[in-house]
Amino acid sequence: MRSVKAINPGRLNRKVKIYRYVTIETELGSSKKVLAYDRTVWAELRPTRGTEFLEYYKEANALQFKVTMRYRPELTEKDVLVYGDRQFEINSIINIMEANIYLEVYCTESKDKKILYDPEGGV
Repeated sequence: MRSVKAINPGRLNRKVKIYRYVTIETELGSSKKVLAYDRTVWAELRPTRGTEFLEYYKEANALQFKVTMRYRPELTEKDVLVYGDRQFEINSIINIMEANIYLEVYCTESKDKKILYDPEGGV
């Protein structure tokens, strides 16, 4: 019997895209790492904290979010989550109670830094 309290699936009401770094070969034969679309999942986004800091002598801010989604064993801290035109860098991934049912993904949305990716979902 599992002791994990079930989450109401209606809370997973946002479509979040997962992007993953892949290595491609350029026209000149060298390799290059780019973000490529992996899949779309249903998730819940909750803001947890906002911070302001100095980066290269100018003010910057970052919002931290907790993203709850169904268990995905292939998700890593190197992946990037995209919701609409907002990008989230993954800080940590917590498998709730090690039950392989849900993940809590703690992310940072940086308002001043964007990671380039193909919005159409291709490489």
